[in-house]
Amino acid sequence: MARIAIIGTGRMAVNLGVGWMRAGHTVVYGSRNPEMAPHLAEAAPGAALMGHNEALDGADVVVLAIPFGAVEGFAAHHAMALKHTLVIDISNPFDNLPDNRISAAEMTAAAIGAGARVVAAFKDNFHETLAEPVDKNGVTRDVHYAGDSEEDMRIVKGLVEDLGFHPVDCGPLKNARALDVMVPSWSNSTRATAAGAGRRGSSSHDRRRDAAAGG
Repeated sequence: MARIAIIGTGRMAVNLGVGWMRAGHTVVYGSRNPEMAPHLAEAAPGAALMGHNEALDGADVVVLAIPFGAVEGFAAHHAMALKHTLVIDISNPFDNLPDNRISAAEMTAAAIGAGARVVAAFKDNFHETLAEPVDKNGVTRDVHYAGDSEEDMRIVKGLVEDLGFHPVDCGPLKNARALDVMVPSWSNSTRATAAGAGRRGSSSHDRRRDAAAGG
């Protein structure tokens, strides 16, 4: 089992951590101000909360669950600690990268520099669905992920399965550009049908249905 350091204490971070702890992994949360996140004790019992440097120390996997605008700076500042460690970037740029020449995850890898091991994942999964890997129709929801290392992709596939989701290998990291540009439309359609099998964290069945309907 892995030691997973989740940077961030928001709802995505909490639900990912709870799921992985349930699967047997060790989860620690890293925060700029650990004292400002008292909700974690109740939301993610059993997980340790500490500063960024402590969380990164000895981590097998690092999950960047902070806003897009903070990711590049964090990655550059902690580049030495992140090199040669699997980093899962779940951030979404939305309108911040309108020309789509590079993905958010590629920017993270560039900020870390040589030795970066970045996989883009969970970009189209809302916090509401992270606790519900099977939709109301009994279909397992998808998690799309993209990365350049076969070994890292294998690890992320396993982590996705540990949460109960269906992993969808989207190929090399550059393909995260497609995920970045599609997430806003997925987001809108899902939030409009939040009680159902939403697009963010949708199932293959949902995508086939939408394609057939021209949506």
